[in-house]
Amino acid sequence: MKRITLLFAAAICLFTGCQKTIKQLATPQATGTPYDLYIVAPPHMEFGSLKDTIEAVLATPMQWTPNGDPHFRLRYLTTDNFKSSIIRTVGNVVYLNISTDNAQEPSIRIERDTYAESQIIAKMYAQTPDDLAQYLPQHAPQLRDLFTRVELNRAVRLLKTDFCSKECDRLMQLQEVSMKIPEDLSTPGLGKDSLFFWCTNNAFKKRCDIVVYSIPYTDAKVFSLEGAVAVRDSIMKQNIESDGAGSYMTTNRKYVLPEYQALNIGGQYVGELKGMWRIENGLMAGPFVCHIRLDEANQRVVFAEGFVYAPNDEKRNSIRRLEAALYTLQLPSDNMSPEIEITFEQP
Repeated sequence: MKRITLLFAAAICLFTGCQKTIKQLATPQATGTPYDLYIVAPPHMEFGSLKDTIEAVLATPMQWTPNGDPHFRLRYLTTDNFKSSIIRTVGNVVYLNISTDNAQEPSIRIERDTYAESQIIAKMYAQTPDDLAQYLPQHAPQLRDLFTRVELNRAVRLLKTDFCSKECDRLMQLQEVSMKIPEDLSTPGLGKDSLFFWCTNNAFKKRCDIVVYSIPYTDAKVFSLEGAVAVRDSIMKQNIESDGAGSYMTTNRKYVLPEYQALNIGGQYVGELKGMWRIENGLMAGPFVCHIRLDEANQRVVFAEGFVYAPNDEKRNSIRRLEAALYTLQLPSDNMSPEIEITFEQP
């Protein structure tokens, strides 16, 4: 298997301060709404089963959203539409090349920055739509991961200039760590622990929150699913309460089990915990994502988490934007350039 690794220059520049090249300065930024994905196909092409397959691969429900928000919102264009100098700068593109001149075995080729900076085009080749429909499910996780990480990189880049300096300063004072807090999360939350950092947009419709806290490092089990959840539930119960006796935030295990995985960010180990939260003895719930870091210099474990509450509304873009903020977390001893690495395997 050939591994194609795409490291996004925009994310690297964010942390290293490198200058843009002449080509980058002349290339427009990718356009379009975050997590919109454009399917470009020849005019009058008979999709057959391919359209259902594309929906199943790229618009499958996200696991940790209560309403099953799709990973991407799909929009369809013809190849004629895509010739427009305005339209072809959209950020996320799947370009279908269906022709009997293609090789018998379907394939996917990834192109970067073709018409716009940070644009990704997945060009798919097959002799017939049905051939591609049979081939795509083999690469479903890689394709979703590819476009998701591209979006995270774009969000990280935007946080370079659009952040709430007041809350960033308060975070440094309380926890001695730095992180780019989204600009609209400017309202401090109030936990019982005076060092518990909490900020929110305090929105009525789509509420977004970030919390950062730390515990002494005593056991490596904290970097596991059960260990991370146990710490999270203990700290949240203490600091985030709801109205009524016995109402507090906890990890929701009733519908979707949380998941833990190890990330490598700039050569550093980061534990990632994802799942759903809920209010014990209450009705509120939503998705959360948490990054867990070992601060060796201070022998502590730092938790940085974003969570969303948006009943009856889509939560995908909100939780992903908070996830991007977590990638900017820097500990006192850090001297790294975090890169959100994109990999795609193909024959």
